[in-house]
Amino acid sequence: MRSLNKIRQVFLDMDGTIYHGRTLYPTTLPFLRFLEGRGIGYTFLSNNSSRSLKEYVKKLSAMGIETDEEHFYTSTEYCIDYLKKNHPEIRRLYVLGMESIFPAFEAAGYEIDDRTPQAVIAAFDRSLTYEKLCRAAWFLKQGVPGFATHPDVFCPGNDPYCFLVDCGAITKALETATGVKLKVLGKPDPGILLAAAARRNVSIDACLMAGDRLATDIAVGVNAGAMTCRINGPGADLTPAEGVVPDLEVRDLGELQKIWEAIPD
Repeated sequence: MRSLNKIRQVFLDMDGTIYHGRTLYPTTLPFLRFLEGRGIGYTFLSNNSSRSLKEYVKKLSAMGIETDEEHFYTSTEYCIDYLKKNHPEIRRLYVLGMESIFPAFEAAGYEIDDRTPQAVIAAFDRSLTYEKLCRAAWFLKQGVPGFATHPDVFCPGNDPYCFLVDCGAITKALETATGVKLKVLGKPDPGILLAAAARRNVSIDACLMAGDRLATDIAVGVNAGAMTCRINGPGADLTPAEGVVPDLEVRDLGELQKIWEAIPD
């Protein structure tokens, strides 16, 4: 097994890893301080495309984590990076997503266009309507390419009487109706982790991916070639994923820290 002593950057999933719902795990802040003390970088890597980076900073600040936008990389940012690299000809987008993420696309030079888009983007969308879904389907049937920010079919929520349908389910509806396949980005696509590592100028073999979901968090690390650590404590998603085996499995970040501290330099 690879040594934690070679790790220079830690990528952390959020819900189920550093917090659950609105509650920050007590091991999170000590672990972040441990990383900072050793000069190891950390990034919150999330498939959740429901919030802007500014909103994520505000959310974690309210929980007691003082951070900035540079410590985040979400499926929205990866979608932008992917389009820039692989489809530079695309400039106009029809986005099924929260308006809070529109400025990120616009800041990157894209136009939000509901008439003549060059691509359809499916994301998490609480404002989704039947009309918007049908319009996206029509564009796809006309040959406009489609991209999904991530494959998750549901999103963790705080309302016990509400099940949050996520981007993956919206994507499946579009694909079923039109027969057109969308390019699905986000974890477990290794591209999101490789792009995040490249932004931080660190080799993937010096990266650790930590999260609770085998099918996304751990799979993306395995697929990209990073070291992986599965969090399996309270609030974790314990759904199995065939063939996905983490390098480490711990109850929480505190246990990971103890293992790390016990390794000789």
